[in-house]
Amino acid sequence: TAGMDPDAAELSSITSVVSDLAKRIGDVAERRLTDPDDPVVGRLHEIERTLVTAERRLRSVGRELS
Repeated sequence: TAGMDPDAAELSSITSVVSDLAKRIGDVAERRLTDPDDPVVGRLHEIERTLVTAERRLRSVGRELS
């Protein structure tokens, strides 16, 4: 990250965390699919999608700063 805009570096780190959270939440949702009546699964998938969208937006902003 030498020579990288400090904000771009910070956003890159944040993007990695958001990406990891999205994956972990998706994994929890997948494990819960064994119960077709589990109301949490749909909400977890919704959160996962929201985080994936946030990740894409963060990557875009990070590219603009690089």
